[in-house]
This record gives sequence, structure tokens and C-alpha cells, in this order.
Amino acid sequence: MAQTLSANPVKRIQDSARVFVSASDWLLEPNVDKRKAGDLAQRRSENFLEMNRGILNDFGVRGQLGGLRGNIGLWLETDTHIGALPLLSPSSAKPELGLVVEPRFSWSSAGDMLVGTGFRITPDILPLPRMVPNSDRQIPSWVLSATVLMRIEALIKQSSRRFEINEAVLSAPKGQVNWARYATNHWAQGQCLSIPCRFPDLLQDTKLHGVMHWTVLRHQDALRTQRGRHIAVLHLLQRCEALLTQLRPFAPRQPQTGWQPTNRNTSSDVFRKGLEAIQWTVDERGLGGTSDLAGLPWRMDMATFFEAWIESIAETTAKRFQAKITAGRRHETLVRLNWRPQRLGTQRALIPDVVLQRADVTLVIDAKYKRHAQLVGYGGYGKGEHDWQAQHRDDLLQVLAYSSLFDTPRVVACLAYPTAHDQWQLLRDQGRVMSRATVRHGLRQIEIALVAVPMSGRTDEISDILGRLLSST
Repeated sequence: MAQTLSANPVKRIQDSARVFVSASDWLLEPNVDKRKAGDLAQRRSENFLEMNRGILNDFGVRGQLGGLRGNIGLWLETDTHIGALPLLSPSSAKPELGLVVEPRFSWSSAGDMLVGTGFRITPDILPLPRMVPNSDRQIPSWVLSATVLMRIEALIKQSSRRFEINEAVLSAPKGQVNWARYATNHWAQGQCLSIPCRFPDLLQDTKLHGVMHWTVLRHQDALRTQRGRHIAVLHLLQRCEALLTQLRPFAPRQPQTGWQPTNRNTSSDVFRKGLEAIQWTVDERGLGGTSDLAGLPWRMDMATFFEAWIESIAETTAKRFQAKITAGRRHETLVRLNWRPQRLGTQRALIPDVVLQRADVTLVIDAKYKRHAQLVGYGGYGKGEHDWQAQHRDDLLQVLAYSSLFDTPRVVACLAYPTAHDQWQLLRDQGRVMSRATVRHGLRQIEIALVAVPMSGRTDEISDILGRLLSST
């Protein structure tokens, strides 16, 4: 039996970060001979990278053999994806290790935005054959509840009614009458208008809805124990009540081993995901090892999540300032590029993240989920100045390309960068939440705005800033 490599086989790092993980802390047994530790650490690190290269690439994690202060290990660099991934141990070739990539703005901030976006973006549970070993339960369990409830909601919407054979005692014949039962049990007792019938009836899948009822109740019970920990829990409890209102006509039914719904649409993506969510609840699975069992592998792109957050803020702005909103996430802003010849084109279309339009002005917003965002225009570039400037220049060129798609009298190109809520409050107090500039484009002048966006809290304050960009001349 292989020895445990470390007390905690799951390492936790943040998104958009570069960290060093010592091989002796993660990949070596505690009692390894110190004279052999150096060579073994290098071999284990190399084998780890080779065995897990594919799944690391899928999660946007780049690994490199290296050292720090005399220790041999791995430099791990993450992109904008967060999640939990199972990893093979280089000593046993079994999935005994795991990596949890957490949002750098904390789960509390992510929860605020999940609520603000109406849970339109939730973690994507991955169909991997292996689970993530137990972690320190750092991922709130309500995150899985959010995913399950959204899937149950979609499943309810798609559950079609179908014909089922129903048996009932009616006052008039319907379908096939059980005359033998009628004569012996009803006619003989003077119940002439009690006719046992068997007939097809257009009903919903009572078993499936009963199982969904049971699933929602389980998550409601779990969420009630977390009340007061985060506002997201309160919103999810409200979602539970809304779902239970639809499911109360069906008695809750715990699914049995091998249970399958009788609905014919089980091959659809919505049904597949819904049944997965029900099974996770039966197995009491968590995300990244949040339950006593191994956790589910999952992934979520924080860049897409930030775009949804900007979209939610823009929706509030559109209502308050009478503007029309279109969103790239819904493919409403797509403008195709016609290349000559077509095979040489690298980018097939321009897709601004969010566009707010009125008769006299267009506000084009490009969301940039970058770690250095708060440094751009808000207090210097720090280390690697030329790298920051090059990335910022690319951001500007991209949003300026988007601005050329519109011909209203005023066009405002806005770059939105994420900022921790406490840092955003400091910038607000210093009057540095927004920076503005102008650039001449042909016969007209395009306005540029850099806006820091808090990664939590209410949308009203930042909506006021976007409203000023729409209204000012």
C-alpha cells in the first residue's frame, strides 16, 4: 500500500497567480531519506508534470520544474479559471492528489456577484472518471447548491407532459372499464355511479417530479444550516421556495438504485445535467472535497464570470438611463469580419462584451479580468513596467476597434477592470475610480474611459458612473 505523500494532498492556489510548491511538501513521503530527497524530488516533479500535463492544460495551469531557496519543486501558473481538479500521484499513478484554484477576490465576493448576476454563471461540473481527494472544505457548500438548483430549474422547464395509463373510479365510463370489479365491488353494493376505469391521461412524469422535489428539499435543509453566512444563501433559499411551489403537487421521492425517469427526453443536455445534479445529491458529493466523500471536479472561468457581472451592472444602467443593452455573451454584439481570401483570417468576428446605446451615444464596454488591472492608471505600473504597458496597449487597441463599429454622434470606449471592494472604496474616496481621455478618429473624436469595478457589493454606484459616461457631453 502506497504511503500518503502529505497530510493534505490538495493544494490551494488563486487564479491569475504564479506560485511555488515544494516537492518535499507535496510529492514526497514524510520519512524519505534526506540524502536521496533532492534527486527524488526532481524525478517526482518531472513525473508529476508528465502524468498530469493534459488535465493541467485543460484547466489553464502551466507547470514548470524549478526551485526556490534551495527547495526543488514546481512553479504553477494559473489563468482565469478556478475549480478543483484531480491529479495523479507520481509515486502510485493513482488520483491521490488534487489542486483547488480559488478566486483571488475571495468566495464572499464571488457570492455577491453570483447573486448580482442572478446565478446566470455557475460552476461547470466536469465528466471526469475520478474525484478530487478531500480538501480543507474551503469551497462553500452553497456553491454546489447553486449549480444543482439551476439545473433542477431548467429540468422543470423542459419536463414535458406525456401520456400515462391512469386507473380511477369515475362517475362515467372512460377508456377501459373493469366490469368484473364494477359488478362485484360497486354494483352489488348499490354504487351504480362508481365505475372503475383504466385510461390514458396526459400527465407529467410524477416519479421524476417527486425525485426533483426530494432533491430541492435536501438542498433547502442544507442551506438553512448556513443561513447568515452569506447573502447568496438567502437568495438560494428563495429559489428553493419558488421551485417547491411548482413541485408540491408531487410527493417527494428519494431515488432508488438504478432509478431512471420515464420521460422520453432523457437524452437531451438539460435532462443529462439535471439527472447528474440529482445523483450528486444522492451521493452527497461536494465541490473539491467539501463533503466527507471525494469531491466533484469542476471549473469556472472568472473572465466570463466578470463579463456577466459587467452585464448585470449594465442592465441596471440601461433601466435607469433609458438605454438599449446588447451583450456579447448572448452573441448580440457579434460583427463578422469578411477576409479575402477567407482561409487567411485569424479572427472571424468582433464581439464587444457589452454595448449601451441611445440615439446620441454608444457606450462600448470591454471587461478585462486581469490581476494588474488596478495598477493601470491607478497608481503606477510597478514591476515589469513594460509588460504592463504592452498589455494595457493591447486592451486599448481592442476597445478602440470595437468603437469603430458604431456611428452615433458620441462613442465612448470603456475598459472595465476588476478591483477588490475595499480597494475600490479607497479609489472612490480619492476620486480615482474612473480615468478619461480622448482620441481623434477621422473627423470625429472618440472618448476613452478606464473604470475600476468592485468585485462585490451593490451595482448602483458603478451604474452611476456608467450613466455619467452616457449622459455627459
